[in-house]
Amino acid sequence: MKRYTFELFADYFQIYLMDTETRDDTSEIWTDKALDLKLGLLPNTLAIGTFRNVDVPVEVDVYEQPPEIDLQQWDHASQGYFTITSGRCAVFGCTDYFPDAAFIELPPGKYTALSLARGLTSITEEWDDADDLYKVILWPSSVTDGSVNGYPENDYKALKYYGDI
Repeated sequence: MKRYTFELFADYFQIYLMDTETRDDTSEIWTDKALDLKLGLLPNTLAIGTFRNVDVPVEVDVYEQPPEIDLQQWDHASQGYFTITSGRCAVFGCTDYFPDAAFIELPPGKYTALSLARGLTSITEEWDDADDLYKVILWPSSVTDGSVNGYPENDYKALKYYGDI
């Protein structure tokens, strides 16, 4: 497992993971379902919805196979998919200057993405300090056909909603 740690400005309550050579139009990423899941998907882009509009801690973990995840440790969890074609993935806030983004190396291929958030009960006001953490766990996907980025629609889903805790 490889872990990457960032502090990102979650302007407009969102952060992105994006293939560096994509032409995805992110103006269409926040569908009603994406807003509900706090996870937007385009073929080569993930948008992670945050619960604060300030600098937030973000971790990206990359596994070679599906990891065991204890959802009891998380307040919110959603699953989706995207594809990396270039071998490089940018990690950034939506208003960050793309050439200044952090980059991680990912072998080209299709990935399952698990978006997790915890510490959400520590948030009193969106601009106040809190103990929230946003984590994206990626692993190679074996699913090859369907209607959401080439994956089955029912696999793009919430595993746990904040408020169900």
